[in-house]
Amino acid sequence: MIKTAKRNKKNRKGFSLLELVVVVAILGIIATAVMLNAGQFTIPAQVNTWETSMDSLKNSLILFSTTRGGGAFPDPPSAPTDVNTWLSTAGAYFLDKPITNPFKGGMPAAVCGPSGTLKAVDQATASTDCVIKYTTTTFQDPINNNITINNGRFTITYMIGTRTSTITAP
Repeated sequence: MIKTAKRNKKNRKGFSLLELVVVVAILGIIATAVMLNAGQFTIPAQVNTWETSMDSLKNSLILFSTTRGGGAFPDPPSAPTDVNTWLSTAGAYFLDKPITNPFKGGMPAAVCGPSGTLKAVDQATASTDCVIKYTTTTFQDPINNNITINNGRFTITYMIGTRTSTITAP
């Protein structure tokens, strides 16, 4: 009888049900840990994407000023408008790709003028929510007071969560 038991163990092929259950449980634990940790990388990536888009917007406006605007920047929109439409209408669209809201799955991002109410980009619920506030001011040359350029300076303001950031140029 002992010889038979040993022979059965030697000839056994495959895994037992218990071994398979243990392997599946371990894989499940590892998969859960990976999924939980993967979420902590998406927010910084979205913030980085948005900040890069705002730098691209700034560069597009500066390029407009130096090539087509005669030193001036486009007028702010009178109502919240898709930033890409606004840039195209103003003739200031010098972007490689459209600006979208990375926090809302690529939803259009709206720009508004000085009278608009700014909403945090990660808390926007509609494509008409103002997530970029754009204002212009007059530029007075400090060396030669005779040179004045309306819309000669601009400020872009945006919020992520409770943090407000401002880009000013030139």
